[in-house]
Amino acid sequence: MRVGLPSVLSMAMGRRLFPNVYEGWIVVGSAAFIMLAMSASFFYGFGTIFTEVIDEFGWSVAATSLAFSLRSEVGGIAAPFVGVLIDRLGPRRVMIGGLLVSAAGIVIMSLIQEIWHFYVAMLVIAVGSSAAGGQVGLVAVATWFEERRARAMSFMTIGGGLGGLLVVGIAAMVEMMGWRVALQVIGAFMATVGVFVALNIRGRPLNHPQPMDGIRYADDDIIPEPAVRWGIPVRTVLKSRPFLLLAIGMSLYAFGSTTFVVHQIPYLEKDIGVSKAVASTSVAAFTVFSIVGRLGFGIIADRFPKTAVLAVSTGMVVVGLVVLALANNFVTAMIAILIISPGFGGSIPVRPAMLADYFGTKHFGTINGLGSLIMTTGGAIGPWFVGRVVDVTGHYEFGWFVTAAVTALAIPLFLASKPPVALAAEARRLAELEPRTEGGPDMTTAGGH
Repeated sequence: MRVGLPSVLSMAMGRRLFPNVYEGWIVVGSAAFIMLAMSASFFYGFGTIFTEVIDEFGWSVAATSLAFSLRSEVGGIAAPFVGVLIDRLGPRRVMIGGLLVSAAGIVIMSLIQEIWHFYVAMLVIAVGSSAAGGQVGLVAVATWFEERRARAMSFMTIGGGLGGLLVVGIAAMVEMMGWRVALQVIGAFMATVGVFVALNIRGRPLNHPQPMDGIRYADDDIIPEPAVRWGIPVRTVLKSRPFLLLAIGMSLYAFGSTTFVVHQIPYLEKDIGVSKAVASTSVAAFTVFSIVGRLGFGIIADRFPKTAVLAVSTGMVVVGLVVLALANNFVTAMIAILIISPGFGGSIPVRPAMLADYFGTKHFGTINGLGSLIMTTGGAIGPWFVGRVVDVTGHYEFGWFVTAAVTALAIPLFLASKPPVALAAEARRLAELEPRTEGGPDMTTAGGH
């Protein structure tokens, strides 16, 4: 079998450097690094240039926020197509392509002169980050784990949380170099280091020699039967009650959570009156407690019903948003942020783990992408709505109350989304009848590229 250069490099970086480590954890670590870079740059980091762009061009808060809303919506629209590409081409190819497109978009943003330039750059970034973000890593990780799936996904998403710790450094870079040069540096990093690390990411081959989850049996002479990769057909999933409840619930949840992330720094600067440097430290605190939430809720979700775990994490976000609306000083605002952060972090690994548990991993890329499309509708409307509220009222208070109310509507939907037991059993039965052969993108033992 022909072994391509990317596969050779991948094996040298991962499997050959760590031969005694379960390859699934190498995939988790590599995906976590990519999530760290993406979240620091495109999720948390853009808050550091928000006021810089407004000050330089004189655009309104709503007009500037619209770009972030467009990023969320376009990313959501792209997600199903990205999911199909992942299922057909494999996670590695899609992620590398996404990193290169993201790097191009961020360089374009560093050259903007008009607001429509800003929107175009954000659209390019939205497409690229959708193809290089957590969706791709989650698809790969889901194939390597079953019993420890939520835990593995929580470890992977820690990278996204750690990205928030880099915001202080990005803010300093913006102040020292200017926002344009800072963006160019970030773009260069994505196109080089990011692509190199992405070579480690692939789905699990059907006849991989290491046992699923990396769990060894007491008798090493016993070779366990390879795990069957099952999945409920996409059309059936889309018509199922659990999927619709989860997707709509996550859209309501994203209305509040995405709005908070986009407006956290501008809110602290405008309403609370702190400097950009102080506001950036709040993002670092948010990140630390978000990581606690990702780890804690991820481990808990492997032991308790994921619906209840997701409802609890969402409830924490709701409570924090209400406290944020009532805050009139930095201490109270920080208390709100520290309530929101573990709830925000906890939902991140639990949602995809639920989708994989409920509907299988065979079509997980497509299903997760379609769910993201519905989810990001709320993530697109929320930031624009609150930006408009700020333009009209001059403060964030009413906007935070609305986001809390909308987010709270997600809780009963999560609790009502029970697993499709009969559909899953039938999908597993059909998968058992299929011949077990190697194949699939990013799933071959040697190459596939």
